[in-house]
Amino acid sequence: MIAPSGSPAQGIADGQEAWLKARLPLDGLERRVAGIDPNLTVDAVEPIGFPYLLCLYRWNTRRWGMDRQELMSCLVDRCQGVSTTLEGVEFGTPLDAATLPPPELDTSPLERKARQHVMQVRRHRLKRRSASGLELVRCQAVRKPLWRITARHARHDELDLLIDALNGGYYLL
Repeated sequence: MIAPSGSPAQGIADGQEAWLKARLPLDGLERRVAGIDPNLTVDAVEPIGFPYLLCLYRWNTRRWGMDRQELMSCLVDRCQGVSTTLEGVEFGTPLDAATLPPPELDTSPLERKARQHVMQVRRHRLKRRSASGLELVRCQAVRKPLWRITARHARHDELDLLIDALNGGYYLL
């Protein structure tokens, strides 16, 4: 799945999608929900594999007289185009019986979005304007594991939560 700089992403057209490793497994959900609010009771759990594009970039830097190669990964939501950088990407197994929403955006604009995001983060980290020499190493379709929780609360009745299986963050739906 290596793509030279400037070429389209690979691994998307053939339907091969990797899964990011779920650090919050199914058996840890009860504890996480209790951490959000102890008055919540879980009624139903639905696993979701949300579509993302994962791009890995590299560049060379010179520090203290030594050349080094640096890498940065960028994850772009394939439905809304929201991007974020990642460090330490781990791949895992797909969630059983997961709902798989289809991607809604084309790959080319998402690759550009990832490149712009990495260039901006890189400029900020290096404290300089120049961002030349950025090379696309790999770009692939991935699924991010999420848990959709239907819960009951004594005061608010039924609530739907979306819990990120990577970092435990949650969103009230």
